[in-house]
Amino acid sequence: MSEGLARRKALRALGHRLGLKAAATGDCALLDAALTHDSYAFEHADPKAASSNERLEFLGDAVVGAAAADWLYRRFPDEPEGRLSRRRQTLVSRAPLAATAARLELTALLRVGKGEAAARGQQRPSILASTFEALVGAVFLAEGYDAAAGMVQREHLEHAQPGDEADPRTALQELAQARFKRAPLYALTGESGPAHARVFSARVSVGKVVGTGSGPTKKQAQAEAATQALRKLKE
Repeated sequence: MSEGLARRKALRALGHRLGLKAAATGDCALLDAALTHDSYAFEHADPKAASSNERLEFLGDAVVGAAAADWLYRRFPDEPEGRLSRRRQTLVSRAPLAATAARLELTALLRVGKGEAAARGQQRPSILASTFEALVGAVFLAEGYDAAAGMVQREHLEHAQPGDEADPRTALQELAQARFKRAPLYALTGESGPAHARVFSARVSVGKVVGTGSGPTKKQAQAEAATQALRKLKE
């Protein structure tokens, strides 16, 4: 079986698993684009190659946010706007979106460039989260908002924890001050990747607890480190 045929078969299987009508007709062009990182598209810049998933990610981000807001509004009818906003922020953040992408096994279908592949980019939380958003965008274009929002609820929201924690750095700051009477200390520990896809690594220490994280910006790397430190402190 050729590589192209095998990919189309795998995309149709994903479509069937997600209950998409397009899978029955064999039209998987949008799914193919959703699972194509810009690094791959850049290396295969020809008319026959799939476009990258950046535009679909932009669209899917809006759909995920709207679907989460609707779901939270119905699930927590007595909560004020501020708390609902914090819950939504948690649900649409990178870590839970990446977890959903991993659970759906999108890593196996995600195409990235050679540099990203060498750096195991398919497993990077930022790329996985963006890929899930692109997938939602593809479903929205193919089958409309109801189908896309339904998939977000079924495949993501019902598996995620709708917590209402603040930004992890803020939460760690508050916890560190209360428990250790000191502020967390952050340090940038690394920087790698091509210019168009930099990856920063950070470390945070508070008391004897250390958290590490990585991301496309220093802020996101620190947030991931703070999330890990918070998890350790709560164990």
